Amino acid sequence: MLTPYYYHPVTVSLNDQELAEYLELTAKIRKNIHKGKNGKIVLSEYVKMLLIKRARIVAGAEEKIALLKRLMEDYKGDNQILVYCGATTMHDVDYSENKPPIEEARQIDIVADMLGNDLHMRVTKFTSDENAEERERIKANFAEGKHLQAMVAIRCLDEGVNIPSIRTAFIMASSTNPKEYVQRRGRVLRIFPGKNHAVIFDFVTLPVPLDSVGKYDDEVIDSVKSLAKREITRIRDFADIAENPFDSDSLISKIQDAYELGNEPIEEEEEYV
Repeated sequence: MLTPYYYHPVTVSLNDQELAEYLELTAKIRKNIHKGKNGKIVLSEYVKMLLIKRARIVAGAEEKIALLKRLMEDYKGDNQILVYCGATTMHDVDYSENKPPIEEARQIDIVADMLGNDLHMRVTKFTSDENAEERERIKANFAEGKHLQAMVAIRCLDEGVNIPSIRTAFIMASSTNPKEYVQRRGRVLRIFPGKNHAVIFDFVTLPVPLDSVGKYDDEVIDSVKSLAKREITRIRDFADIAENPFDSDSLISKIQDAYELGNEPIEEEEEYV
C-alpha cells in the first residue's frame, strides 16, 4: 500500500544562542513537570507551551538552511520535491490555522527564497494562505512536474492533505512524537503512477555537535541527552522499514558514543525533559 523508500538522516546542531534558550526552557520544564496520583506525567498548559517553544527552537535551528542548500545541489534539476518546515501541529495549545508562529513563517520564507533565487528552482509555498482552489492548482502543477519543481510546506502533512506525487522529501522540522512523524512519513509514501520509490532526508537535530560534546560540562550534556535519545528513536523507526536500514547504524552509534547513551528505552519523563 506504500511506496518503498530510502532514508537518509542528516545531522545539524544548535548554535550557542539556540542551545542557551533550549537549556533555559528545559530547566523551566523540569521545575514545573510533575506526576499525578497514578504515577503518570501530568502536563499543565504552561508546560505544554514551554514544550512547544522548545520544539520550535529545534525545528528552526539556523544550521538547517545551509545544510538544505548543500543537499539540494544534487536535486535542483529534479521535480516533485517537498521541503517540510514547521514544528506546530493542530494539537498544539496555541495552534492557529491562519497565523503560523514567526519562527515557522521566517523559515519557510528563507527556504523558498534560497531555492528560488540562489538555486534557480521553480518553487512555491503551500500554507494556509492559499485557498482551496489555489491548493488544488499547486498540487496539479506539482504532480505534473513541468512548471513546478519544489513545494515548501507548513503543516500540510498534518492536516490530511494528500500529495501522493512527492518523490523526494526534506523534513527539516521532524517531530520527536512517534504519532506525528509516522503520519508525516506515511504521507510521503503515498502511491503515485511512475513513483517506484521515495527518498527522505530527515534533519536530525543534536543539541551540540558530535565532535564537541566533550567541550561541555556534565550538567549541560545531562540536560540535553534526552533530545539525542528521542532523535535516535525516530532514526531507528524510519530506518527499520526503509530499503537501506543499515545505513543509519553508524550515525546511531556515533550519537550514542558521543552522548554516552545506552540502548535502554526512553523513560516517560525523558519524553519531555
